[in-house]
Amino acid sequence: MGVNISYMGTKRELAGAVADVISTCAQGPMLDVFSGMCSVGEAVGPVRPVWTNDAQVFASEVGAALFTSQTLPLRSQAIADRFHTTYRIALSRSQEMWSSQLAIEQALLEAPNFDTFDLQRASLLDALQTGARENGLQRPTLFASQYADSFFGLSQALEIDAIVEAVRGQSPNLKMSESQRWLMIALGRTMLRISTTTGHFAQYLNPKPNNFRTFQRQRRRRVWKEWLESNDELDPIGGAEWRRQNVAFNEDTLRLLPNLRNAAERPSVVYADPPYTNDQYSRYYHLLETLILYDYPSITGAGRYRDERFVTRFSLKSQSASAISSLVAAVGQMGSDLVLSYPTNGLAYSKGINIEELLRCHFRSVEVCHAIAHDHSTFGASKGPSKSSVIEKIYLGRS
Repeated sequence: MGVNISYMGTKRELAGAVADVISTCAQGPMLDVFSGMCSVGEAVGPVRPVWTNDAQVFASEVGAALFTSQTLPLRSQAIADRFHTTYRIALSRSQEMWSSQLAIEQALLEAPNFDTFDLQRASLLDALQTGARENGLQRPTLFASQYADSFFGLSQALEIDAIVEAVRGQSPNLKMSESQRWLMIALGRTMLRISTTTGHFAQYLNPKPNNFRTFQRQRRRRVWKEWLESNDELDPIGGAEWRRQNVAFNEDTLRLLPNLRNAAERPSVVYADPPYTNDQYSRYYHLLETLILYDYPSITGAGRYRDERFVTRFSLKSQSASAISSLVAAVGQMGSDLVLSYPTNGLAYSKGINIEELLRCHFRSVEVCHAIAHDHSTFGASKGPSKSSVIEKIYLGRS
């Protein structure tokens, strides 16, 4: 079940322990305010209603698909029957527009040695700039015009655009149906699988003599085939009746919680797993946002990041302590129990926050339920090793 997408800071290893703590709380909805790929929600449901929230658009769509869908994901044969003709028409049109660039890329992928490869790639980069100027307004060609020969090859980017057009039409920035949501989540999974990266979109890999063969192999992977396989691996959580009770939000946590204070229905327990390093998650998953929004964003930096991408206070050293304090206070004022995961090396600790003391200011009883040593995956984060050993504490504050 689930979407099985690797995600920075995932709590899949801790999900069982967190679910055990949540099971001791009052009956009623559990709200996961930093739901990510929803590993805790999967562990909790369908025993109680599960509400999800994430400020990242793609992650919030995953929460909606897993916990609120009344439509099951299509399987590969049905997808091929329904979309292949439209996809082929869109792809053929784009391939004609980018034919000269595709010929250079094909030579690059067949280059017998790195020197030849490097010369072909220099030619391709020049040709892509021309193609972007000439074809950039022929929509939908977002990935071809903005991301070709970075995270993907040109041929792969054209396939991504053609799938988007087949599924969402000529205006792919409009609100999605449930069926379209599943298909776009599967395409996001596919993008992560075929990309020339280390497993995220913070920065793409540059080919070198020792890795260009791997680069060539990765660029030969076909998006359509991988996408069909990804759709076959998706499933919602629980039954349709149970999913009708659930809600998926796409909000900044520190705005969502105060807004729920006077809502007709509130969660009985909130689970919070706030970011605790100074790495902004939006830097690692910006292309998944762009896939859903399909809004031709202005892009900057080595990773071609979206301008004005979301920045969380929890990952700013100067604001991390006040962010944690605001979160705890908001849950306490709402009258919900709070299950909080936070490691002993988190940014808030460096600013003098004592989590247990903070919780005692807002909850009638507080306990440290678990102190678990585990390796936190940073997916090759820029500010340290790919994994960091931490002691994760799971706190329970009872309202």
